[in-house]
Amino acid sequence: MALALAMPEPHLPVRTCIATGEEGPPERMIRFVVGPEGDVVPDLARRLPGRGMWVRAERAALERVIERKLFSKAARASVKAPADLLQRVERLLLERALDDLGRARRAGRAVAGFVKVEQMIGQRRAGLLVVADEADGDGLGKLRASGLPIEKLGDSEALGRIFGRDQAVYVAVARDDAGGVFVQRIATGAARWRGFRSNGAG
Repeated sequence: MALALAMPEPHLPVRTCIATGEEGPPERMIRFVVGPEGDVVPDLARRLPGRGMWVRAERAALERVIERKLFSKAARASVKAPADLLQRVERLLLERALDDLGRARRAGRAVAGFVKVEQMIGQRRAGLLVVADEADGDGLGKLRASGLPIEKLGDSEALGRIFGRDQAVYVAVARDDAGGVFVQRIATGAARWRGFRSNGAG
């Protein structure tokens, strides 16, 4: 079942989902524009030119838009959604969150490996724990006991590539960057990816 969008604060911008008609903050939605060839293009960075068409960051909402040809209705023109649009959006959501994690690593604000993660937790520097889909058992249980927020993000190979290793299952992100930007961006991106991936058309 789709979760209701959190009501935004009065002073924050809102967008309307073309699938449901509900309003919500841009961070909970995905912007699409019409490309030069008349095809639908996802714009996760919200920077592409053109009139934006907003859809809740949920697979079921995007499936509804595609099935009912709501992109054409919103654009007031005949536009086509690529056959792989669902898969493309899921991949882009994952890549965007992983890119943010990579920036945190390059800034010296993220470490991989259970021992290093435990050290950052012990130093009270960790603000977010990121784990691969494979994370399970005692290791995951120990991290949960820390009380820190945990986000699943991709598989161990995807996380490993960020840290120059074959695999990485456990990652910690420090909360001591200016304003906690890395923690916030990575947590939001991971939640969007996971929510989109797990939200079917039921």
